[in-house]
Amino acid sequence: MSDSVAEFLKTIPPFQFLPAGELQRLVPSMTLQYFPKDDTIISAGHRASEALYIVHKGAVKLALRTMVGKELVFDLRSEGEIFGLLSLMGRDIARLDVTAVEDALCYSIPGTVIRELASRYPEFSEYLVRVSITRYIDRSLKELHDQTQLMGNTERLLYSLAVKDVVSSPAVACTGETSIREAARLASRSHATCLAVVGPDGRAIGIVTDRDFTRRVLAQDLAIEHPVSSIMSAPVVSVESTARLFQALLAMLSDDIQHVLVTEEGMPKAVLSSHDLILLQGKSPLAVSRHIEQQKTVEGLARAQKNIIGLLPLLLREGARVSHITRVVAEINDRLMAKILQFAEAELGPAPLAYCWVVLGSEGRREQTFKTDQDNALIYADPGDNEAVAANAQEYFTRFALYVRDALVRCGYPACEGDYMASNPRWRQPISSWKNYFRTWITEADLHSVEDALIFFDMRSAGGDVSLFEALAAFVREALKDASFFKSVFAYVSTNRKPPLGFFRTFVVERSGEHKEELDIKTFGTSPIVNAARLLALDGGIEATNTVDRLAHSLSYFDDALRLELLESFELLTLLRLEHQLQQSQAKEPLSNYVNPGNLTHLQRSLLKEAFRTITRTQSAISDRFRSAVWAQLGSA
Repeated sequence: MSDSVAEFLKTIPPFQFLPAGELQRLVPSMTLQYFPKDDTIISAGHRASEALYIVHKGAVKLALRTMVGKELVFDLRSEGEIFGLLSLMGRDIARLDVTAVEDALCYSIPGTVIRELASRYPEFSEYLVRVSITRYIDRSLKELHDQTQLMGNTERLLYSLAVKDVVSSPAVACTGETSIREAARLASRSHATCLAVVGPDGRAIGIVTDRDFTRRVLAQDLAIEHPVSSIMSAPVVSVESTARLFQALLAMLSDDIQHVLVTEEGMPKAVLSSHDLILLQGKSPLAVSRHIEQQKTVEGLARAQKNIIGLLPLLLREGARVSHITRVVAEINDRLMAKILQFAEAELGPAPLAYCWVVLGSEGRREQTFKTDQDNALIYADPGDNEAVAANAQEYFTRFALYVRDALVRCGYPACEGDYMASNPRWRQPISSWKNYFRTWITEADLHSVEDALIFFDMRSAGGDVSLFEALAAFVREALKDASFFKSVFAYVSTNRKPPLGFFRTFVVERSGEHKEELDIKTFGTSPIVNAARLLALDGGIEATNTVDRLAHSLSYFDDALRLELLESFELLTLLRLEHQLQQSQAKEPLSNYVNPGNLTHLQRSLLKEAFRTITRTQSAISDRFRSAVWAQLGSA
């Protein structure tokens, strides 16, 4: 044992600088200790460590918790690395928390032995000072630099400031009985761009903007003695003053409005305008959305679309949460889609029947990244038994779908390789045919049909008559209530991609070919989480299509702690994927989902392993819930 430990030390700096005889004398003073995951080995503010530690197996993190409760992770130490030096040399109190991020085996060496070796071997001592201590200094300077950048960069403030920190215009209120004349005078005297219309309890029941005075009074020649309630917009879109600016931005994008009422405990207090946000930001998602709205041609949309792609690196660089980024991009893409549908109707004339344009896959889940293609379909009203109407509808919607497909290609969204597009006649059908599709998928489930149908269970309305989509969604929810066989097959399909971790918790990567030493972080990372969230949502009758929204719901048979870990893992994996594609985009390289674990930091690799283990536990829980005899048949198919 002594020989094997000495051989191990020969590979570890600074012990590799010691003579072989010195290593043999050192080994008897060493102790091998086990620390379970999440165990605190050294606590900041407590008595200093009296030993230097070497990680033999597992990993630990070095962190500091700030006065506001935020944890700053300084470093991660894995196999063959030392920790505890700062505490050991300080000799008074520990400066950092050291916690096992996974089960860890560590050798400990008494501080007296380390100090004695440092006094006799200058190279040993120099390494400890030059390499180990400067790691803390460099990291501290980086944290200081990042915090300074935060104070000077307005785009990041969108995700850190509360609405109350930005608004400058107090809310000006009137009652619904106030005449339009008096309301206009009140707005003029107070230099307000909008008025909150309040009820007897003081809460807002509507809002009137300067555009309302123009469009609903002057343009329609409305008598100015009418009550202001006759021109107000209701219900009111509002946010609490403590909400993040991001939430207000999302409300503006979703409802296409320029003012959001700011409330405190439900009572009107201020008004946040799009102008406030534009002034705050150097480059605004709201401005990109407005720019798209102003376009009159597909060529103009194609130029404006480049600004959407430009938002991704901007928001990533400024620290926005990944789920927030993808939602903003989805909202803006919806604006672009609405404009294309508008252009199509202008080109081809009004549709002969009501229709709903729906999006699928990542677009349906509002989870688009850099690399995205078209996934869409079209639902239209049943033509009945009138063959002429049916033929006219088929001819019109064929030309309509082809126009939209080509316009999207010109705007930078390539056609789907699997042909999941409305331009494919199979995915351009009346609502009765769509109901038959879902009925067949659910009642006659088999491995291949369910694999083909996965993308359609992320369906979301993106334009047209939303009631058609809602009717289809209600039909599907009802059909799923007693569909245990379908759910079992669905569960099998959803869990057949296992995380790429080997027996010894090493990454399983490609051994040859174009992606040698890499792994597909989408196929084996985000996709299994998307599949799990989709299954749990369908089983629980949850209408949401977004993965984060689906996982926000608790289910009686699914452990809440595991659900929250799955949420964190999804954020991490999506972030790694986005950052990787950003680097490829900047280097003008083809975008892919393959990541080389060797290029990640120690902390990223550790978190990636933990995310994969969370997926494994999730798939095991799904298997326990949905496994049936059909799984054996599917496995041999």
